[in-house]
Amino acid sequence: MRRLAVIVACAIGGVALLGTAADAHANYVRSNPASDARLVKPPTEVRIEFSEPPDPKGSDIQVLDTAGKRHDKGDVAPSGDPNGLKVSLEPITDGGYTVAWTATSAVDGHTTKGSFAFVVGNGPIPTPPPVPEAAPPPNPLEIAGRALSYAGIALGLGTAFFVLFVAPAGPDPRRESALLTVAGAFIVAGSLALIADQGAKLPPRLGLMLAVRAFAGLVLAAVSISPRLALMRPVGALAGGGVMTLGPLATFRPRRMIALAAGIAAAMTATLVSHATALGSLKSMALDFVHVLSVSVWTGGVVALLWCVLLASHDETVEDARALGAAVWRFSVTALIATGLLITAGALQAFDRLVLINDLYETPYGIALATKIVLVLVALAIGAFNLLRWGPRLRAGIRARAALIRDTLAETAIFVAIVVAAAFLTAFAPPAQPSAAAYDQTQHVSGLRLEMLVASGGPGRNTYVLRVHQGLAPVAGAEKVAFRFTMVEHDMGEQELVATERVPGEYIANGSPTAMYGTWKIQAIVRLPGREDVSTVFTFPVGAPSGGSTTSQVITIGPYTMIVFTDPATPQSGAPITMFAVLIGADGSPVTGKQMRATFTGPTSQAPIDATEDAATLGPGRYKFAIAGLDPGTWKVTIGVGNEGTGAYSLDVSR
Repeated sequence: MRRLAVIVACAIGGVALLGTAADAHANYVRSNPASDARLVKPPTEVRIEFSEPPDPKGSDIQVLDTAGKRHDKGDVAPSGDPNGLKVSLEPITDGGYTVAWTATSAVDGHTTKGSFAFVVGNGPIPTPPPVPEAAPPPNPLEIAGRALSYAGIALGLGTAFFVLFVAPAGPDPRRESALLTVAGAFIVAGSLALIADQGAKLPPRLGLMLAVRAFAGLVLAAVSISPRLALMRPVGALAGGGVMTLGPLATFRPRRMIALAAGIAAAMTATLVSHATALGSLKSMALDFVHVLSVSVWTGGVVALLWCVLLASHDETVEDARALGAAVWRFSVTALIATGLLITAGALQAFDRLVLINDLYETPYGIALATKIVLVLVALAIGAFNLLRWGPRLRAGIRARAALIRDTLAETAIFVAIVVAAAFLTAFAPPAQPSAAAYDQTQHVSGLRLEMLVASGGPGRNTYVLRVHQGLAPVAGAEKVAFRFTMVEHDMGEQELVATERVPGEYIANGSPTAMYGTWKIQAIVRLPGREDVSTVFTFPVGAPSGGSTTSQVITIGPYTMIVFTDPATPQSGAPITMFAVLIGADGSPVTGKQMRATFTGPTSQAPIDATEDAATLGPGRYKFAIAGLDPGTWKVTIGVGNEGTGAYSLDVSR
């Protein structure tokens, strides 16, 4: 057990050291020039920071004028920031320019696209391009590669753990070797399939992880071959001229430890290229690693129990039945602990990756997750039945081996389906994964799933997209889809844009209804043939037009929605900052008369600040915090609304 603890500790330490902050896809965070910036003089380069490390080899940045002519030199390279890219510019003149970027994640190889605009001198901001279409589904080669890899990891790690710590003394090494050989072959084949799926755009980091995984598979296969050779190799002569062979435990325990280490290493690579690593927190990575280890110990252990013990044992005598019952009991306790960890880790991960409960049956990710949950519960029920029914009979000396084999075969078949569901699950982006749009919110109304995306977070001309689905099916052929805009802080009347259908279930409109910074309500109206209009309201914060990237953020505090932003939009070290907070109730109306306090956590100490409210000057429901100045760095601002709750706002202060 001490050796196992050392192996697990090293593996977890490796996750902490090798993991890098990321999103499940490399999305735009900020840029220089900033989105919608107005520059006095032309820049010589464009820098973009993403939410995770991009691979320059598979990424591209194009700088286009209003006629579509390129003005970049095509020399995309790392910017010096771990998550950044840059491209040099030819000399450019006054006018509007669009930056169209394509980023390939160095974490998992997924590709994202987006764009933003800036202006040199006077002139209008170029029309933002359409919000990118939804990511295409994964192809069969990727699904096959993931399924083979996960099956091999579970089988190899679970078998090694079982024969080391659970199996009765002296299991047939040939059966054990057969399982490890299959596990190694699955891992290698799955890794090669994933490499082939990426092709020339394979990011180096992903390639390294897949190479490590394939090497772990080769180690498992090599370890499985050596014991079979050792069984046939004489190691010494007895006095009578006979041949002596080493006992199974004395010969194979070190090799089994190597096999276990190889399985854990392969499991580590699965975590380091998963959505958990992409979430950018050690907690998510640790939960995913525990999830992979526990499901491998359980599922791979069941197969090892079936192949190495149940099919190779007998229960004709009372002693045989009791010995078999003891082995089943040891594995049942191990599986119970593993499933407890599996369910706990999986539940905590699911809370971070779903937007609505409807996501479980309205998104590909949710359906894969729900399928996996149902299959795990069925397998758990079968395992519990074995534990409570057949295990006690065997320990009492009553024959039950045949029934136990039958149920374990059924459990193994379910595990195959679980592996396939996991392959789909990890290939789809979670619903809570941010998109390339500046604004992306989802609501569920009258049986429809409505997702609103806005290309830019700044004022002026913008692109608005509404994705309409009923379950998984896109809702096409709507008679009318319209967006009506009203401002919360000021009475600017109501403006309407009518959307056109770009692809089935996706409706797009361009216009300039949000010409001022502040808080806007977007009422989305969907008219379908033979049905009453479906309508819902989205709250869209528009950042101040100061040339910097918008700092608007939407946070939830108790029953309220709060939109927070600063003026200037790009705070400078030591300069005064005004932080605005717009408080909106559940009915979408501004909320006045609340006591608010902001507390600061950051590079240095900062005293709490109380908000002031001036409805006549600021507008209803708008509060402001006057900040004398902050030191450079990232600050966490915790805003409290009376005793009703708190919310966190992130603020970057530049030098």
